[in-house]
Order: sequence, then C-alpha cells, then structure tokens
Amino acid sequence: MKKRNLKRSFVILLLCFSAAAAMQLYVPPDDPVYGFLDRLETRGINRDLLNDIRPMLRDDIVKALLKAKEAETQLPYAERELLDYYLSEYRRELSELPHPLLIQGADTLDSYFGILRKGGIGREVKGLFSDRPGQERRHMYIYEDNGNTVWLDIGTVLRGEGKNEKLRAVNYYTGEIAVQAGENMALYVDGALFYQLKRDGFNEPAKEFAGYWYNDYEYEHLITYDRSRAYANLTGKFGTLSLSHYPMNWGNGKHSLIISQDAIEFGALQWTKEFKYFKYTFLHGSLMTSDFSWSEEEGRHYTPKYLVAHRAEGRFGSLLHMSISEMLVYGNRIPEPTYLVPVILLWPSEHALGDRDNKLIAIDAELFPINGLKLYGTFFLDEFSPTHFFEDWWANKYAVQAGMYWAPRKAPMDLRVEWTAVHPWTYAHRYPFASYTHHGKGLGFVYGPNTRLLTADINWDLTGRHRLSLQYKRLLEGADEIELGGIWYPSGGDPEQNYEERARELDDATGWLTGEFIRRTNSLAFSWYYRWRNQISFLTGCELRNVDGNNQAYYSLQIRLHY
Repeated sequence: MKKRNLKRSFVILLLCFSAAAAMQLYVPPDDPVYGFLDRLETRGINRDLLNDIRPMLRDDIVKALLKAKEAETQLPYAERELLDYYLSEYRRELSELPHPLLIQGADTLDSYFGILRKGGIGREVKGLFSDRPGQERRHMYIYEDNGNTVWLDIGTVLRGEGKNEKLRAVNYYTGEIAVQAGENMALYVDGALFYQLKRDGFNEPAKEFAGYWYNDYEYEHLITYDRSRAYANLTGKFGTLSLSHYPMNWGNGKHSLIISQDAIEFGALQWTKEFKYFKYTFLHGSLMTSDFSWSEEEGRHYTPKYLVAHRAEGRFGSLLHMSISEMLVYGNRIPEPTYLVPVILLWPSEHALGDRDNKLIAIDAELFPINGLKLYGTFFLDEFSPTHFFEDWWANKYAVQAGMYWAPRKAPMDLRVEWTAVHPWTYAHRYPFASYTHHGKGLGFVYGPNTRLLTADINWDLTGRHRLSLQYKRLLEGADEIELGGIWYPSGGDPEQNYEERARELDDATGWLTGEFIRRTNSLAFSWYYRWRNQISFLTGCELRNVDGNNQAYYSLQIRLHY
C-alpha cells in the first residue's frame, strides 16, 4: 500500500510542475491509450477530445490524460492504475525532472547509454526484469537537454501460433529512434525484420504482414520481410505539418470505412489545424498500383497514383460529434496542383479537371445520449444513381456502419457492438490507378466490398496489468466472380476489379451480397494480456472459427520485450 501511495504522490507532484518540453511525436494508432480515452469520453469525461484521426500528438494525449486525472475519483481502481501508468510515460511534457536514468548520485547527466558503461549490460538486464509498471520505461540510449530529446529503443516479439494441429513461429526484431528537436520539430524512424516459419496447411500471413516485400530463400519453410516507418512533424500556430510514411486511421468505428490502420502504409503530406470547436485535416499521399510494366531499358514502371483527402471534425455541445471526409484517387499524371490546395472542394474540382478521377465522401457521427453510452455510425459514398438508389443497381456503391459502445462508470470494462455492410463495387474503379487501393489492398474497410460484418467485443481490465478480451465475429462474404453462360465475370468483391468488365445482365440485380456462393465465417476469440514488467509483456489467446461448417482452432502465446 505504501508503494502505491508513493507512486500516486509522485504522479501528482509531476502535475504541479510546469511543462518542461513540448513533444510533437506521434502516439501510434494501435496504442491502448486511445481505447482508454475513448472509454472515459463515453462516460462524459473530456468530451472535447476529437480523436477520430489517429495517430495523435503526444501533446494532445497528455492534455486528455490530465483532464482524466482531475476526475480520478470517478474511476475504478484498475483504471486509476492505468492512468498512472500512462502518465508516467509523459514525464517530459509534465515535469522539468530528468529521466531517472540520467540521475547518477548527486550528478544529473544529459545523456545515458547504459550498455556502454562499466557493468552496464548486467545492470540493464537487471533493470528490465525489476522495473515495475508505473515507472517510466527505460530506453537503450537517452539524450535530454532543455529543448531536445533523443530516445533509442530496440525490441523483439517472439510468438508461437497454432492452427488445429499445425504449429509455427513468428518472430520480429525492431529498432526505433525518436527525436524532439527544439519546441517545434519531431522526427521518428523505425525498422523491423520479420521471420515466419511456413507450414503446410498453415500458410496465412502473420497479422503484422501488411503488403511488405517477401524475401525468397532457398529454405522452403522460411519467410522473411522487413519494413520501415518514419515521419517528420513541424508544429506552430499554423497547426501541424507532417511528412510521413506511417500507419493512420480515419473514422470512429473499430473497422473504419474511410482509412483503416490495417491498410498498407503510404507516404503522405498532411496538415492539421485544430480550432476551438472543430479540427481540419488535409492529406496528399502517394499510392502504388498492384501491376507494373517492365522493359530492359527502364526496368519496372508503376503508373503514378495519388490520394488526396480532407476531413473536418466538429463537436456540437457535449452530446454530438460529427465529421465529413472527402477523398479522391487519381493518377497516370504528375501531382495535380489543384488538388494540392488544402481547402479546395474535391468534387467540383474533379469535374473541372475532366471528370476522370475516383471521388468518395463519408459522413460519420457520434451521439452520447447518456453518460456511459455512445452511438456512432458512418455513411460512405463512392457512387450512386438517384433514380435507382433504393434498387439493386450495380452503381449504388456505398457502405454503412452502425455501432454501440458502452462503458459503465463503476466497472473497468467496455462493450462494443458494430455492424457493417459494404455494397459490391464500392472502392473499385475502371482504372487501376484510380481504385481506392494501395499495393492491391483496400484503403478502407479491411474485408473489402460485397461483405457484411457483425462484431461484439468485451474488454475487462482486472487490474492495471491484466486485461481480458472476448470477441464474437460473424462475416458474410459474397463471391469475387460469378458465372453466366459459361463465362466468369468479376462481381465487385475486390476493390481492384474493373467494373467495366462486370456482367451487365446483373446491373439491375446487384444486391448487398452477390454471387451464388456466400462464404459464412463465425468466430469466438478470447485473449489475455499481462504486462509483467514495464518493458516485458505477455499475450495469449485462442479462437474457434467456423467457415462454412468447417471448424478450425487457432491459438498463440506471445512475449514482447521493448527496451
């Protein structure tokens, strides 16, 4: 009990200091702090947060955590532990105190590289196994002065996976450097190398694989791939200007229809400016087609392809958040100057430029009828015919999503139920350089068009270190192709398909799910996350999956070390 009180007193002491340094580094879009803040927002704590574009800056996250600290007495004990843990990672923004590793006796250093010091390797290993959650995590290398910060980290994930009686290993190793250069610039780069053992009957890519380049080996059962992500952020009164190759998520659902964090990363220039009641974001990114031409003289040639997107998010009192997004994919030419204007309307601009690009628009909203309950939804429109809107017309290319999120005030848990339906041919285009895809994979809904998905998720934090999760999923997938008169035609189940090659006899009979064969998947998954030490965590889980009457069992055990 004394240690807990000391820890809590230390965090409160941090809050009494003025901020020592601004930090424009991103918080990764899959960081669990977003779910924690979403839970508090639903309960009525900090409804001012506009968090439907991720990643967000550390500065914005710490402001939200400070508001949560003001309402700490309303939180269950496990969530108070979580709040202290999250706040411990934002010492740089909250305090003038140096990192604990920089304090050596009576001296305070400006840099620390533990493994190069005398006896450093043993001391660092001991620290990894003795640091407790709630302490600021250590870094392999630290440099901090008045306005500059450099953190160097390495890590590894070791995971064993099983499918029925088949077993395989998936391992990867990471390194990352985060730099805050003065008050206004942040730089980040990471790299990862993945190893995956391939087994007959268990050839699915690991969940981390996102369109990276497979490296071929003479070893039949070994797959390797690598990736690097990076960004440079510049902030000021003008907002935040970012040049990045980094995952992102646009939308308020778990499975976004707009830009999904499951999509393959792409290079982009982004500008964001938040005002009192709304936030505006402009993005221009470079995409790749899945096919290329090749010649002896020039080698591979990919047709140029680009994405431009705008999003305006607003809050209307404490009960309603609304957003509108417009996206456009174009290519086969150099970047269009018109589309580089951050505030121009894309639909009329596309008409003025010859009506040759792929226009899309999305409207989403969140409603908080009572504290503890959030209702949300998204309407995503690719194309439609006003005279055929309520008919099974092939060009009614749109998607709908509706969800309910419940976070009771007295329990450290949340429940989410979400339903999604995506009409065939949504995201697709006649030209590959205009489809809503990157490297052949959709940018939006992870399961693509011609699908319906129902999910229900429960997360329960037993303590600040233990989380149990239970998920049910029912997925219906229409066919990617259909046969008519002995000829096979694409049926709009893949965003890479050319809709000019469709079976025109079915133009008036293209419902929400097309194809003679509808694939049905039902699954129930359970997972347990345990943060054993500040830098070492375990994740284990199992899933029972039924695909068209065939039962499959999946299971895994993962160890993660981040140093």
